[in-house]
Amino acid sequence: MRADRYVDLYLIRHWITDWNKEKRYLGHTDQNILLDGIIELELLKKELESLSFDAIYSSDLIRCQETLECLHLCHSSNLDPRLRELNFGDWEGKKYDELKEDAYYQNWLDNWESHTTPNGESAKMFQQRVDEFVSNMLDSDKLCGEKTTILVMTHGGVIRYMLSKFKASNSFWESPAVTHGKGVLLKLVNLKGEWECNSLSVVPSAGKDLQ
Repeated sequence: MRADRYVDLYLIRHWITDWNKEKRYLGHTDQNILLDGIIELELLKKELESLSFDAIYSSDLIRCQETLECLHLCHSSNLDPRLRELNFGDWEGKKYDELKEDAYYQNWLDNWESHTTPNGESAKMFQQRVDEFVSNMLDSDKLCGEKTTILVMTHGGVIRYMLSKFKASNSFWESPAVTHGKGVLLKLVNLKGEWECNSLSVVPSAGKDLQ
């Protein structure tokens, strides 16, 4: 069956910050990226600069904006707070060792969708805003003809959730983890009004599929 529309969707995770390096929970707290090791973005930059993007979307948090600036892509970005990481509330800036004795934290680890982070964001709130963004992004009126190429600069949790949406065989935690400064390419097809992912590969290219 021939698809009605095609989208190449690049989901890129921002470069690392102090808290990422220290393995602290980092959600809505605004942190700059580290310059240490920034040379590692060169492979990503080289691959992306050869592409022509019809749209670039980014979380409005500074770590995503700064990563985009390092890539020097020839397209302005649309900043969208719906692409932010989960808000960890009182756990922002904390490490696992600081929280591991907390029974509520252990319950959240066991089932994050049923427990809300203290003074933070529930899974339902997080999922609803990301779902809304995806729906808007793939609105037929915003797509450029039969084939559209889109880049999204965002966070690890958002990427995991979006992968679980398009790869029905994967739950949130079964979706592949994406390291900082890297991403995935999803090739989406629209069949009778429904979007499906028929290919998933790493970015920069590693010469193999994730499926």
